[in-house]
Amino acid sequence: MNDVAIIGVGLHPFGRFEGKSAMEMGAEAIQAALADASLDWKDIQFGVGGSHEVSNPDAVTRLVGLTGIPFTDVFNACATAASATQLCADTIRLGKYDIGIAVGMDKHPRGAFTDDPAKLALPAWYAENGQFVTTKFFGMKANRYIHEHGISAETLAKVAAKNYRNGALNPTLFGASR
Repeated sequence: MNDVAIIGVGLHPFGRFEGKSAMEMGAEAIQAALADASLDWKDIQFGVGGSHEVSNPDAVTRLVGLTGIPFTDVFNACATAASATQLCADTIRLGKYDIGIAVGMDKHPRGAFTDDPAKLALPAWYAENGQFVTTKFFGMKANRYIHEHGISAETLAKVAAKNYRNGALNPTLFGASR
């Protein structure tokens, strides 16, 4: 059987939370997911976690309970949470475990990303021309997509408008009233 179900979800609200670490926010999200699934931490057989800021996402187990479960760390930039979820599902599909948890946790400083491009095997010009500013990076990707797939800017704008409408329904949205 290859069916895998997500049985619980927990989100920490988006926003600025001074005095609270990404790890603490991740632990709160884990507790919310466990409550949503009507599970206890001791029921979790393995975990997958991802973060850019937290160098060892597996350390979140110290905040929710040191049960000795195997925990794999992943990083895939903006797709880290999706990669963690995929790895968690694939691990269950392999039949080794029945119940796992995937968690993503980050807390970015204000302003543009200013990481050293060499850490990501990128040339110096990548940062020098502003590619760490995600709006510029993804704007260039959108222009390339339009060019390669022959769609109009208006079509892409309709997709963006739909996504913004859907995103505005998220109660954990950055800036949402709490």
